[in-house]
Amino acid sequence: MKERIVSLGILIFAMVYTAGAIALKVGTLAQPGAGQFPAAIAFSLLAVSAFHAWRTFRRTAENDEGNSWTQLAPAGIAAALVFYPILLKTLSFLLSTFIVLFVLLRLLRFKTTLTSFLTALVTTFLSFIIFAGLLGVVVPSGVVEQIILTVMEPG
Repeated sequence: MKERIVSLGILIFAMVYTAGAIALKVGTLAQPGAGQFPAAIAFSLLAVSAFHAWRTFRRTAENDEGNSWTQLAPAGIAAALVFYPILLKTLSFLLSTFIVLFVLLRLLRFKTTLTSFLTALVTTFLSFIIFAGLLGVVVPSGVVEQIILTVMEPG
């Protein structure tokens, strides 16, 4: 039963995200608009979540032997994803992304705490360098972000 509720929740989220993504200007492949990448992600998410919901509802109900982490992880993941935009407005990109990614890795019991810490740290810096530095995406920035962008400037 829990799997069905979660799959429906993900499907509803995908529908809301798709509605928001198609409201943006999509453009063409030659002249992409601001909504082209979000629309591609939205339709992919919608297709995958619809397939997952279909597969979940087709499967016969099995014995529900839940572990204690399975009850905490979905609620924690949902809470982290809800609070991420709030953190992003109040903190810088690097700090808020690192905090949320570290929490998500710990909720998913990704290896050890040190490995989760290092993975979150490296992933956060790489995503900032790729998106803000190379692709020019504007992200909420603080002092550290400005220093990194200044170092990356050519010439």
